[in-house]
Amino acid sequence: MNDNVVIVYNGEQVSVPKEVADFLEQDRKREQAQEKQDARHLSKSEFETVLSGLECVKRPVEDAVLRNLRLENLRGAIAELDVQGQNLLSLRYSGELTMEEIGQIYGISRMAVSKRLKKLHKKLGSSVS
Repeated sequence: MNDNVVIVYNGEQVSVPKEVADFLEQDRKREQAQEKQDARHLSKSEFETVLSGLECVKRPVEDAVLRNLRLENLRGAIAELDVQGQNLLSLRYSGELTMEEIGQIYGISRMAVSKRLKKLHKKLGSSVS
């Protein structure tokens, strides 16, 4: 029993076994039912959340431009720091050293490194904002 059925797939007619056609039809109906159920259960606030999430997805160019502007501002603020501050940031973030390791290099405690980094972050934050 090799019953073939012609279905439309991606705009073209295709001959497939009846079992495959039945399976695809059941799957299509299941997806439609799920979409209807999702639509019925979507409250107004959830609907607004979905829409606001979609708006974010539609603006990749603007997001990239803003990110690049923030990075330029940050680079400028780092360039205005003294050499020791720049080196400290470089060791911590480019060198990925721990505060303990940085403290050993400078001959200071981990707490002193932490305080200096915090002070630099605060300075950079006010410069970039």
